[in-house]
This record gives sequence, C-alpha cells and structure tokens, in this order.
Amino acid sequence: MDHETPTRPESDQGHSSQGLLLYTDGILRHREEHFARLFDDKDVPKQIMLLVSIIALLSALYGLMMGALNGFPQMASSAAKVPILYLLTLTVCYPVLYVVNVILGSRLGFLQTLALILTALALNAILMASCAPIILFFTLTGANYDFLKLLHVAVLAFSGAWGMVGLWRGLVAMCERSSLYPKQAVRILRIWILIFAFVGTQMAWSLRPFVGAPSLPFQVFRPYQETGRGNFYQAVWSSVANLSRTKGR
Repeated sequence: MDHETPTRPESDQGHSSQGLLLYTDGILRHREEHFARLFDDKDVPKQIMLLVSIIALLSALYGLMMGALNGFPQMASSAAKVPILYLLTLTVCYPVLYVVNVILGSRLGFLQTLALILTALALNAILMASCAPIILFFTLTGANYDFLKLLHVAVLAFSGAWGMVGLWRGLVAMCERSSLYPKQAVRILRIWILIFAFVGTQMAWSLRPFVGAPSLPFQVFRPYQETGRGNFYQAVWSSVANLSRTKGR
C-alpha cells in the first residue's frame, strides 16, 4: 500500500486542538502511518508540538509518582524535573545525530528528524505513565527507598529501550519504502542511542533528587559538594547492596 494514502483517519483527527488522545493512540496503533506523515513532511511543526505535549504531560505524571514517597514538595519538584531531564538530554544530543545523518546522505529536514526522535521519547513517556500505578502501589504499601529507587531505574530503562526500539523499527520500515533516510544512518542511530543513555544518566544525576531519601530534608537539587560525590552507577550499586543487606536480616 502506498504510504501517501493511509487507511486510518486518526492522523488528521490527531492534529485538532482536542485530538491529543487520538494522536497518542495513533502513535501506538499506527506507527507506520505516523512515520509516513513525517517522511512526507506533513504538518511537522504541529506534530512536534503534540509530541512535546505528550512527553511533558506524561513524564510529569510519572514524576509525581517518583516523589510520592516524600510528600507534595518532592512530587511537584520531580514532576517538573522529569520532562526537563528528557528535553535537556535531547538538546545536548540531537545536533550530532542530525549532522551525522546529513553527512551520511539523509534528506530529511531538521524538524523532520527532530520529530522522529521526539516520537521515541513520546513512546517512552507513554510507557512510563502506564507504569505509574505500579509505582504508586508499591509506594503506598510501604516499599523502602532503595527498592523504589531500583524500581524506577528498571522502569526508566525498559521504557527508554522500548521507545528507541519503536523508532528503530519505524525507520527500518520507512527505509524500505523511501530513499530519504539511508540505511547507514539507521546503524548510526544505535550508537547515538547509547550516547543518549549515558548523557541522560549523567543529567539525571545532576538534577537529583527525584525520589528523595526519607532521611534527608527536601531539596530541589542536591548541594554542589554532595552532587559531586559518586555517580549514577555507584548510587544504583549502593541501593542494590542496601536492599540485599535488608533482606539478609
């Protein structure tokens, strides 16, 4: 079927002011049509606005659950910081991806390529939000700080991987139907995903706390002297060790 004549009406409906839910549903159910619209350069600025809205709203919802262990101030702080985390990481990492893609022969414009990456982040945010009730359940049933911190790491890692896999599969499918995006660029995307993950973990460490340790007073950001100690991976290992000792007692 020619990608210029999609059979689903959701794409056009999703661009109305009241169509954010339909647009979100369309990304989940009809991703090939979504990618086709981007490759055909149809309403890309409007799609970018919708994608950013999805990322901001759903990642903020997940941020509320992240801070639920320590009350409203931490919930409000984390709700603001989770969308900032993803959008700042994208700001740092996107230019190199676009330039490399152009060098490799991509004929997609700056906004088209940006919308593709935002699609992956939107898929990530959708899955994060779907996990929010699970997070709330464990928080309300008395799970300890170390367990919750590791649970968040698992949810974020799984959601991020799922979002990027969705992007990769969509690009592979479109490369078979269009010459706008070379297959070499798809291979480079795998390396860029790793760069995005490493930058994102460091960005998260700089913006912490998200969960908030119950033994410490509320802080929007950790003081510089504390933030400089250790790193994200050491913090995860420390939580694993603490949880193991708790179970061993």
